Amino acid sequence: MFSHTMIFILLCVYCFALQTTGAEKHSLQYLYTLRSALEDELEFEITTVFDGLIISHCKSPRFRDHSTEDWISQAFTNAEWNNRDLFCQEEFFSHKPFKEKIETVINTTKGIIQRERSCTEDDSVVYMSDSWGVNGEDFLTLDPKTLKWSSDSPLATPVQSDWNQMKFMTPSLKDFKLNQCKPSLMKLKKKKEEYLKLNPPPEVYIFGKSSQDRDTVSLRCYVIHNYISGVRVRLTQNGKVLNKNVHISSPVPNMDGSVQIRLETKICINETDRYHCMVDTDNLHITKGWDGRTLNKKPLYQTLVSDESRMHDPSKVWIAFTILGIGVGMTCMVILAVAANSICLIKVYKMLEYIYIDGHSGLEVRCVQMSINVS
Repeated sequence: MFSHTMIFILLCVYCFALQTTGAEKHSLQYLYTLRSALEDELEFEITTVFDGLIISHCKSPRFRDHSTEDWISQAFTNAEWNNRDLFCQEEFFSHKPFKEKIETVINTTKGIIQRERSCTEDDSVVYMSDSWGVNGEDFLTLDPKTLKWSSDSPLATPVQSDWNQMKFMTPSLKDFKLNQCKPSLMKLKKKKEEYLKLNPPPEVYIFGKSSQDRDTVSLRCYVIHNYISGVRVRLTQNGKVLNKNVHISSPVPNMDGSVQIRLETKICINETDRYHCMVDTDNLHITKGWDGRTLNKKPLYQTLVSDESRMHDPSKVWIAFTILGIGVGMTCMVILAVAANSICLIKVYKMLEYIYIDGHSGLEVRCVQMSINVS
């Protein structure tokens, strides 16, 4: 059971990390897990995640929400932590009828029911999301504008209809956003900014370097930090951690007193793949995606195009024909000008040789022989 819960949490955290790559966003997620235990007792837990970092966890029957991180603990007063304990307990009782309704349509009491509620701040605007899953499959999704549920599974249709008719559901969703999620998000955001002023995060660089065979790329991740101990670095491909053929260097000191760790692996060229460098410290989770460029920000894929493809580029063929047409036209104009100004019969003998140069220098037109006889 624990493994299913952790897989759900890690997937939610990773999906959020992908969405926020390259953008300054902040998100607070509440990840619920409900399942039946012995004697039909409900096991209930909420894991709270802020910007990809698990900050607290509460579980039945104690309902105590707490954090092991000092800067997270300091974000809330003792009274606010007590309110979070009460929130966890109230959510336990309010979710009991939801669980029973879902179990009637899936015809089992042994399933794992999961819920992900979150609020995300983007450019000072806070958005809310809410979704349910059953045994790892999507079940229901909330429309944040209409606050109506839509089914993601044929089994969810009766639940969707039932919940959309509940009059208390809409106020409850609004209350969660305005009185629980958004205030907590703002407090954590402010505390994180204060923490980072005193404790700068690691610098993370991910870039590619072309290989001699021009079919592979050397993908590299550099992490620089003053305190490298306890820092975990991983390279991922489409969400999966790359474990094979990844070279990790020993920490190397820099001139400024910081320490650097390098990860390097070779990958095949495929622009549809998505690569990320993920860094975890005791207090932060950082994810940075590769944008297909080198360290000096040059597009790597363009430099790896073969010479053969360049020669067959249709645009270059049209340029060649254009230059050819201009050359021939200018030659005809010269001939007409000479004929118009001559009182005698002009015999023109000419031979032109056209040389196409490699697709790089365009088309060269060279006059090999031209004689003009005036009689």
